[in-house]
Amino acid sequence: MKIACFVEAYNFNNKPERCALSKFKSTAESMGHTFEFIFKDRISEIKEYDSLFIRSITDPNNSAYIVSRLAEQAGVRVIDDPHSIRVCSNKAVLYDLFLKNNIPSPDSLLFTGDYSGENLDRIFDTLGTPVIIKTPYTRFSSHVEKAHNEKEFTEISKKFLTKSKVLIIQEYIHSDFDWRVGILQNKILYMCKYCIPEGGWKVKSKINGKNVWGDTIALPREMISPELRKICIDLSKCVGDGLYGLDVKETINGYKVIEINDNPSIYEGYEDTADKDIYEKIISALVS
Repeated sequence: MKIACFVEAYNFNNKPERCALSKFKSTAESMGHTFEFIFKDRISEIKEYDSLFIRSITDPNNSAYIVSRLAEQAGVRVIDDPHSIRVCSNKAVLYDLFLKNNIPSPDSLLFTGDYSGENLDRIFDTLGTPVIIKTPYTRFSSHVEKAHNEKEFTEISKKFLTKSKVLIIQEYIHSDFDWRVGILQNKILYMCKYCIPEGGWKVKSKINGKNVWGDTIALPREMISPELRKICIDLSKCVGDGLYGLDVKETINGYKVIEINDNPSIYEGYEDTADKDIYEKIISALVS
């Protein structure tokens, strides 16, 4: 079968990502399929392929979303599909999804700019301090900040409200790592720890003026706890049957889902070190 992989130039800037893309291609070819990288100047050719694998950033405002919709309209199997992109890219939508489906997650509130003392008191009384402030559209820890008091909250939220009409305010959960669980077709694909760098509080932290990423520690997917497995599969089914990456905190009161992402990162030497068959499984899903 003919597989197209939609990419942008930046996908090849990072060696681990570039090597992973090469592995997808070699794996597909070893399985008897063709695998071709295409850029946005070849969008019109999507209908000529049997399936489409998107690796560029899938924000609804980006070219990848248009490509996903064109593939779906042409009857081309696509990972990730437009519905998954719309749901996973909007944290306000995820907030509602978690509530409606009883997905354990940090206590959260939506904020639209009411700075009355009564409302601010409600936020801090409900969520405690510090609080996490997010815009609906975040990638790689961008537009996610921590506020320790009303002054910081007001400064950060006013800045973010210039980008969005609604913000997600979330309780802060301290941890040394986030679980990242990869899901494909509602099955566990891989599992790893995204560690918090020393001196930081999120996976990508600014420390001494520099962006610092924490380590990635992959573990065999068979090691996942039954509780975490159920939570992740239950949530993925609420979205679809695509390729997802779930970020989960482990607390003394159980697991709490931070978010579910479409188009999760897959870098050679990172997510793939424990379960090396993830490339084959993704190619199989594309041609099934």
